Amino acid sequence: MEPLSAFAFVFAVGALAQWFAWRVRLPAIVFLLAIGFLVGPVLHVFDPVGAFGPAFRPIISLAVGFILFEGGLTLRFDELRGSGKVVRNLVTVGALATWGLSVLAAVLVAGVDARVATLVGAILVLTGPTVVIPLVRHVQPRPPIGPILRWEGILIDPIGALLALLVLEVSTADAGAEHVVIGLLLTIAVGGGLGLAVGRAVAFLFERYLVPDMLHVPFTFGAVAAVFAGANALQDEAGLLAVTVMGIVLGNRRALETAHIAEWKEHLSTILVSALFLCIAAKLDLAQMTQLGWRSVAYAALLIVVVRPVAVWLSTAGSELPWRDRAFLMAMAPRGIVAAAVSAEFSLAYERTDAGGAGAIVALVFPVIVISVVFYGVAAGPIARRLRVAEPDPQGVLIVGAELLAREIAVALREQGVQVMLVDTNAANAAAARTLGLRTWHGSVLSSRFVDEADMAGIGNVLAMTPSEEVNRLALRQFAAVFGRARLYRLVGQPNSREERSGRMPGRVLFREGVTIEALRERLADGARIRSPKITEQFGPEAYAAKYGDAALPMFVVGPEARLQVVTADQPPPLRVGCTILTLALPEPAAAPVPPAGAVTPS
Repeated sequence: MEPLSAFAFVFAVGALAQWFAWRVRLPAIVFLLAIGFLVGPVLHVFDPVGAFGPAFRPIISLAVGFILFEGGLTLRFDELRGSGKVVRNLVTVGALATWGLSVLAAVLVAGVDARVATLVGAILVLTGPTVVIPLVRHVQPRPPIGPILRWEGILIDPIGALLALLVLEVSTADAGAEHVVIGLLLTIAVGGGLGLAVGRAVAFLFERYLVPDMLHVPFTFGAVAAVFAGANALQDEAGLLAVTVMGIVLGNRRALETAHIAEWKEHLSTILVSALFLCIAAKLDLAQMTQLGWRSVAYAALLIVVVRPVAVWLSTAGSELPWRDRAFLMAMAPRGIVAAAVSAEFSLAYERTDAGGAGAIVALVFPVIVISVVFYGVAAGPIARRLRVAEPDPQGVLIVGAELLAREIAVALREQGVQVMLVDTNAANAAAARTLGLRTWHGSVLSSRFVDEADMAGIGNVLAMTPSEEVNRLALRQFAAVFGRARLYRLVGQPNSREERSGRMPGRVLFREGVTIEALRERLADGARIRSPKITEQFGPEAYAAKYGDAALPMFVVGPEARLQVVTADQPPPLRVGCTILTLALPEPAAAPVPPAGAVTPS
């Protein structure tokens, strides 16, 4: 296959696999690996090494570097409040425990040579953000589980890769302890130092407007590539650490807005992950993959049911994490693209040195990747719900805007047991919402700080209710990938605006066709308030319609167990027995006072 055709094939098939994975709600890595195996070692229709030639390995390495930089860019030190010790232990004590127990299992269960087992154990210390972060987004566990898993998955990659490199050097070059220590210190100094220096330099240029906004993305792209290549040129495998540190530095500069960079990097990472898994799976040798038979499956099972729980237990001993959170951490350690790339590259190094055992590396690592991703991808959600660390179908509402109408809606929903969060840049609106005891974020919903730091546990719907159609449009687009378009709603600002006429406005129109923000404000000014009649056998749909009439505006339907349905212009409210209809209606006219006996009624 020609290089151009190979690139087209990888990108097209990768996109289809990502889409299909989204449809069936499973990790895309499962389908990417399956397709890679099928077109590579099974059907022999795609050979990435033959298609890309000598550039194949540098492309793989650089792509991994970009993925780690994007992960580092999302890490915030603020997330570590109260859980920093756990993260530190997971990437130190937990990593050592994982390494030691993995080596023991490889020797005793898989029956491989001790040198190969030591290298495989080091490789499998890696978990990786490419599979951890999508699973965290899918499950949406309550804080601090999500931040802990993201920090561990991103930090452990350069640490594990460095550990595996040192083991490789010792096992293939008979290097002494002094050489290993010097290599470790040099890698940390070169990678950490270069990443810190370049990260600060880029931040300095951006913060002082020396680089225009339109060049931020290409400038960052070039800086990451240069740092990765430069660090590797100065010290082997220092590039992964360098780009991770650079990402963390840029992501934690308070004066620097990185949302536009992170958004672009996230899209690039999705493309690169697809391409990497397809290519790495396609270049595998099927005979190597299956040479250990059932022993590789037993080895993967031991890592899931024994090694990970023990590593987390040791890492969280003495912490204040609830046992449910610890149990979920024990049930989340999928291996990802970095483990696949490192194992593929190191098996080639074994072959070049005639050390033997290269096939065993692939035969142990890749079954672990496939089995762990499938297991955690399928079981993470049910385990989280069983442990009560995540809601299976969150019904809560994020309201963008906190003026009077939004506050009235928030109070009414809260009284029905629905979780509500408001976000507004107006200090007075935010203060008024807090006075009512509502969960409120004062700031921009479009800021990266809100996306990274706001506690969105229990939130499953977004209502854009600001007077600005531009803010509403951008907010809904920002959350489309998180909640899905079916759960994005908006109030119409100007019914005949250009955006409305074009039909490009995202989100479903709230309540009823023709209802605008201004019209609802006028209703509130006239004394209308949100009522909450409940449909019963005695007070059925006909009684509700007779009492409130067409003038009333049904807004929400709250069913048993606070199940929420938002009334939209394209979906009228279902009036079922047992449901509560939150309705905006004028107060009922007061009954005429009964005159006392003997009183003279004026004519």
